[in-house]
Amino acid sequence: MSTLDESYFIGEWYVEPLLHRISKNGESKKVEPQLMAVLQQLAQNPGQVVTKEDLKNTVWVDVIVTENVLTRAISSLRKLLEDDRTEPTYIETISKTGYRLVAKVKHSKKAKKSDETITIKLSRKPVVTVIGIVVLLALGAFATRRIFLPITPLNVYHPNAIASYSNSEYWPAISPDGRFVAYAWKGESDNNWDIYAKQIGTETIVRITENSSTELRPRWSPDGNYVYYLRYENGGSTIYKKPILGGEEIRILAAPQYCSGDFDVSPDERWISFNDRENESGPLRIILISLENGERKVLTQPETGFNGDIHPTFSPEGRKLAFIREKNSVSMYLWHIDLRTEKLEPLTTAHISINGFDWSSDGNSLFYGSDRSGLYKLWELNIDSKESTLVPATDYQMVMPRVAENGRIIYAKMRDNVNVWSYQLKSKTAKAWLANNELSLNPSISPKGDKACFTMSKDGVFQLWVSNTDGTKAVPITRFAGQYLTSPTWSPNGESIVFQGFQDGQADIYTVNALGGIPENLTNSDKDEHTPHFSKTGEIYYSSNRNNEWSIWKMKADGSNKVKVVDGNAYAPRLSEDENKIYYVKKGDIGLWEYDREMETEKLVIGPFHPMYWGAFAVSKNGIYFFNPDDKSIQFFDFELKESDLIYRPQGRIPRLGVTLHLSPNEEQLLFSQIDHNDADIMLLEELQ
Repeated sequence: MSTLDESYFIGEWYVEPLLHRISKNGESKKVEPQLMAVLQQLAQNPGQVVTKEDLKNTVWVDVIVTENVLTRAISSLRKLLEDDRTEPTYIETISKTGYRLVAKVKHSKKAKKSDETITIKLSRKPVVTVIGIVVLLALGAFATRRIFLPITPLNVYHPNAIASYSNSEYWPAISPDGRFVAYAWKGESDNNWDIYAKQIGTETIVRITENSSTELRPRWSPDGNYVYYLRYENGGSTIYKKPILGGEEIRILAAPQYCSGDFDVSPDERWISFNDRENESGPLRIILISLENGERKVLTQPETGFNGDIHPTFSPEGRKLAFIREKNSVSMYLWHIDLRTEKLEPLTTAHISINGFDWSSDGNSLFYGSDRSGLYKLWELNIDSKESTLVPATDYQMVMPRVAENGRIIYAKMRDNVNVWSYQLKSKTAKAWLANNELSLNPSISPKGDKACFTMSKDGVFQLWVSNTDGTKAVPITRFAGQYLTSPTWSPNGESIVFQGFQDGQADIYTVNALGGIPENLTNSDKDEHTPHFSKTGEIYYSSNRNNEWSIWKMKADGSNKVKVVDGNAYAPRLSEDENKIYYVKKGDIGLWEYDREMETEKLVIGPFHPMYWGAFAVSKNGIYFFNPDDKSIQFFDFELKESDLIYRPQGRIPRLGVTLHLSPNEEQLLFSQIDHNDADIMLLEELQ
């Protein structure tokens, strides 16, 4: 390497040192300056051992660091490079000595241009690249061909990992000035939740708490000098605060007896917001507790039937307080209250799942994490117009956003490794399809039983794939340009597949040739359409969010003749064998429901079915296979006996994403999605580029 400033390739990754960025297949990742410096030292000596002392002396000049700091830096680099410590293709650990870059380093004299045209040659090994690549193929073989596509700059946020270690970091909080992040972490030993803090742009970690009890949910003091946190002890929870620069912790107050743990500190540091129940079985309500005299104010009282009000969060100037009103985990609404007039106002009306939110720095909007697109993405809600827009970010599974005064946004990214599994009903054996450390979801076997389709993320890009029924010889068949696709289902003749696609803040139903091609939008409306399902006669049943309430519709295979079938917040339809009955969930209620088309009557069929797992049921001739979240098992409900029996208890967790349970046409095999490993990192969104 002639200079540290020139761009170059390390294996498949294109490294741009001056931009602190690496990229591959259209995906860019920001690299913290110190991590880039470590990578530079290794890249200048490819194939050679760089000792730990050399790295410390060159990267952390005039700074005394422990070996743990270097170890964490290497661990973070490996995660960015998607490397495996046990079988490294980039960075090899040399025991007790240092590290060695084993990937080839190729010098690049010509920097990549944003408007250049790249020629990509597709071979028999399928490759998923940037969104928009044309993938035309026949099942069974790729014909070698050349594809030309222009790369154009995207006006999006690019995520950068702040805390990315071997186990989960959660509940992030950003200091008012945007310089520091606090979070809960079980530490390198993964044995106890404590509060840690880190200055953004460095690898130095400060451990705030060292108590044997569990500490969670950090919050910064308005001046940024203290971190508040909740400690669970003696059967209850207590709020403490501690100086970021060291010192004794200070006990603030005991949390209410029936609170869920949510709290916030007012900008004038006079009030703590909590939620609490009037009694053990009542709904959660928002209360304020004075830090001066212990006075309590009850601000909300949700209706019976709601879990209650959660995440009470003060606006930047302290005049308003926003919160989530939760009916269940997939039926949540954002509200706010004017603290001067105590006037309550709903901000959203749709049944959606919300995982964390925060005010914008100017107090004019709320940023929230929601799976309204299928995966958790960040949305911005304008307080005045009550319109939500998708935050343009090249990431997914984004929850718990936090915003600093300078507009910096951090969030927790859920890094679940989800694979498709097959369960043979006769032999009672289960086997994983793939182990790709990505997201493999929505399995579905073709009517003839010779092929299967599923959705999969490769390098952060979601496409529809087709494979053998055991997951082998999988190839992508779409070039969908949206952010996410889910819920594929085969046509009765097996020639086409319909799916739910999410693009530019809008969900619609698409169709694509089963041999591959350009997806066609069948609904193309200003409302969200979800969860398509083919009938035997070739009609498509689906969910539509018209009038802010879900209902079930049907249309012809070409998208014509749209007719409403079931009203009353019905979602995710499946048909009986004779197609006289429709089964579905209701986002506002627990249970699986049946609509009799002849009698025009509705009834509850399975009580212990949660709408958060809307895709985890499959209808057979004699009953329904479904996932019971209370028992964490797959069960079978017999139509005749009106009883449920245990079928299989998965080894891992069943995700809430998409269609997670499918029955083969011959009713001999169940396909399901399973989280084989889960992790969470703290991420930073850089400014728009």
